[in-house]
Amino acid sequence: MGAAPDLTDLPSSISNTHPLNVLPPPYTEHDPQTAAQAPQHDIPSYNESRSTSATTKFPPAMNGYFQWKLTTTFHLGPTAEEKLYAVSTPATVFNNKPTVVLHDGPTNKHPVMATAQSDKWGRTRPIAITLPPRPGAQRADAIVAQFVPGGSLKHISPSYAFEIAVGAKGTTPERFEWRKSHGNEIKELAGHSYGWKLVRLTGPVNSVGGSRKERDRGYTSDGLEIVALIAHNASWSMTKGFRFAFMGGGLTGAMGEDWEIVVVTSALQVWFMDVQGTAATAAAASAATS
Repeated sequence: MGAAPDLTDLPSSISNTHPLNVLPPPYTEHDPQTAAQAPQHDIPSYNESRSTSATTKFPPAMNGYFQWKLTTTFHLGPTAEEKLYAVSTPATVFNNKPTVVLHDGPTNKHPVMATAQSDKWGRTRPIAITLPPRPGAQRADAIVAQFVPGGSLKHISPSYAFEIAVGAKGTTPERFEWRKSHGNEIKELAGHSYGWKLVRLTGPVNSVGGSRKERDRGYTSDGLEIVALIAHNASWSMTKGFRFAFMGGGLTGAMGEDWEIVVVTSALQVWFMDVQGTAATAAAASAATS
């Protein structure tokens, strides 16, 4: 496979209103953390520890790290000193480039691990998440998962569903859904923040659902398991944009490497759409007052 395109520098056609330059504001105005401090909860208390997790491709928890300079590339890693993967966001409203490009290494010169392809109607049209064949991978063909807005239609809040074959050999199709959340799992991951939780739709339904105060940690109100989270950073750090974590069955490695890649890429996509929404709102407010 050829080398990934160099997407480090922001193209001249993109202005300072590129969504990565308008990060969401902190969720609370009285957060005691500083930019140099680590989050209060490095790993949610209800998750297994790093030493017992068995994720296949990624660490059980990662942050999104950004640079001050004008760039469309940021990094994923468990700490600022251990940035493992590069993520490029070359898309603008008026082109058809992928929205998110996840690289299999810490620079955008490393092979592409996955892309998310959407357009300016991405909130209402399916988004294609593509995993191209990679050197050393067991499969010779690309995997394309359709990331469909609306999900199960059981919830009024925004949701996106996808189906992918899980397991070590990738032979068992299952459905998953990202749901927007302000729940306890998000708060334990990143403080008083907001984000998305990934629900396993085809897993067993448990009798642990109910209201937020009554249900067990790691389960939804309808008794479904939460297997991943992504939360906007609640601290004042301007270089750490979000916190991602696998949880529950997502920590066991049983879902397989391709599942983990699709989960991380789709998490980046929903986070990026939130950032795009923030940028659009800021631009509209600026235009209204100018």
